Amino acid sequence: MPNEQSELDAWLTGADLADGDPADAMPWVADFDPDRQMVLRRLGPYQKYYPRPKRFIKRFYHRLYPLAIAYWPQRKQIKLFDEFCTLDLRLELRFQATFDYAMKNLDRLEHLNEHIKQRYADIVEDVVQRELTNLADGAWIQNGLNAVEARMALALAETFVQQSLQAQAMCRIDVEFSEFESVKLGRDSVYLNVLRKTYEFNRDRTLELARQQRLLEQEEIVERRRQLEHLAQTAELDLQAQAIEADKQCRLLAAQQGQLAEQLALEKRLQVERLRHEMELQEMRQEAELRSQEKQAARRRLAESLHLADQLAHQAAQHEKQVAADIQRRLREQHLRQTSLLNDEGLNHDNQTE
Repeated sequence: MPNEQSELDAWLTGADLADGDPADAMPWVADFDPDRQMVLRRLGPYQKYYPRPKRFIKRFYHRLYPLAIAYWPQRKQIKLFDEFCTLDLRLELRFQATFDYAMKNLDRLEHLNEHIKQRYADIVEDVVQRELTNLADGAWIQNGLNAVEARMALALAETFVQQSLQAQAMCRIDVEFSEFESVKLGRDSVYLNVLRKTYEFNRDRTLELARQQRLLEQEEIVERRRQLEHLAQTAELDLQAQAIEADKQCRLLAAQQGQLAEQLALEKRLQVERLRHEMELQEMRQEAELRSQEKQAARRRLAESLHLADQLAHQAAQHEKQVAADIQRRLREQHLRQTSLLNDEGLNHDNQTE
């Protein structure tokens, strides 16, 4: 009995909520390394990234990229129970990139922490929003928010660890009630439970009114649906008439298209015939021109042959004249020699006679 009385007193005063810590488990230890750095060794066109060893001497071809511990505070408010309750969330998040994460994001080493914030901002928002949404059931009014804070911090740390990031989160949620600012969570849990019951009664009444309103809306929806069905039937008839007219227009267009195709085929055949006729005329003109050219060439060759024959005949006549002249000249010379010889013989004879 004394035990039951003490438990009741503790429940009424909220001591079990204020003194007990639901997050008695070991806190998440991130094991940050403030000296964590990546080393870039560049020699000419060759380069290599690797974690900085313990015994390291920096050379001119080395470049260091510190993997600093980043501090990422966030603050968010959420209102519950028709803004009767305001939750103020203060989140202190620290993280540090591991060597594995850095090796996967070498092109962002100079601004790696900013890249991490931009990349995982939505994930952090989802985790926080999921935990805050679970508070809408009001169970935390009796149990407190320590477990929620620890669960949110652990969820964030695990989310970052799954991405090869070391992280440690600290979460603090403060509660304010708009009409009872002096009410403190935990110590006044009984009073808060009464408020919660009042809120649940008002909520149930509001839900019932909403249900009745939905019934009226459903009846109105049914009536509108009936009217829409009538309109749909009318529209269906119009669509059928339009479909018949469209089919008629399609058949007419098909007939016109057939006629157009036949006309195009006829024009194509006429064009082909005209082209063939023009080609034949062209060939005939070319053949006539070739024949004319051949005749002209034959005439030219005949004229050249006649001219050459005339030249040869003239040359032969000139040659004959020259030969005849040479013969006459030689005969005259022979006659003169013979006459001279005769004269010489006559003189000799006379001389002998004397």
